[in-house]
Amino acid sequence: MPEVRVRPLKTLEEFRACEEIQRAVWGTLGVSSEVLLVTQKHGGAVLGAFTGGRCVGFVYAFLARRHGRLIHWSHMMAVLPEFRDRGLGLRMKLAHRRLALQQGIRSVCWTFDPLQSRNAALNLRRLGAQAEEYIPDCYGQFPSAIEKGLPADRFVAHWKLDSAEVRRRLREKAAPVVYFQLPRVNETRPAAEEGPERFLENHRIFLRLRSPRLLVEIPSNTEAMRNHALSLARRWRMESRQIFRSYFAAGYIASDFASRKEPEGLRCYYVLRRKPTAHN
Repeated sequence: MPEVRVRPLKTLEEFRACEEIQRAVWGTLGVSSEVLLVTQKHGGAVLGAFTGGRCVGFVYAFLARRHGRLIHWSHMMAVLPEFRDRGLGLRMKLAHRRLALQQGIRSVCWTFDPLQSRNAALNLRRLGAQAEEYIPDCYGQFPSAIEKGLPADRFVAHWKLDSAEVRRRLREKAAPVVYFQLPRVNETRPAAEEGPERFLENHRIFLRLRSPRLLVEIPSNTEAMRNHALSLARRWRMESRQIFRSYFAAGYIASDFASRKEPEGLRCYYVLRRKPTAHN
């Protein structure tokens, strides 16, 4: 692949390229080129990944307030399908981090689907963001080719750009092996639904565990499941909603993400960490 450069967008043509990327990724247009241009001029951030002079991915963030603090709310990040799995999402996030810190912004927040393992691995494991809020059906029914009509449940990710934890996480890649020995909130087994890939279903769920750290397994292949076993994908949505809302209410946060290849396929897990209480 030709060299990739990540930089702020400048021209109207570059902003219009983001419209085409949105249509290619989600099947619809969510933010127009005019809004992107205005955001860039007035305190937000719109960065693109360019290869061979072509914009193949972008990240879009606007100024916002969360819990009384000025932040960047990163509303969109997308990469053309043929350029995925090449590290462009990470490169755009890191470029956004540098730009935000230069502007005096210390936190970036965004939403992501808790059942998308690729996004979870980037957001929590590589970047060091955390999630402690779960929003059921965050965007309502909207015409996304990815959602397949399922409720648009989302985590809210909080990325503390210059924290010691984030700096440490950016230096390391692999999750600690000890994670896989933690108690598991859900026990899974092979599902009866057939498809081109092996699908898992929840066999047992435990909502009252109180260990300092816990594992929650999610499917590694949610998009394939939605294409070939939609009823199973719907069950995963509702069961994972119950799990995360229960444990967040009990004082846990999603602090990391771990995966490993096993003989039966890739297994993916959120690491939940119990927040310290005031008397600890």
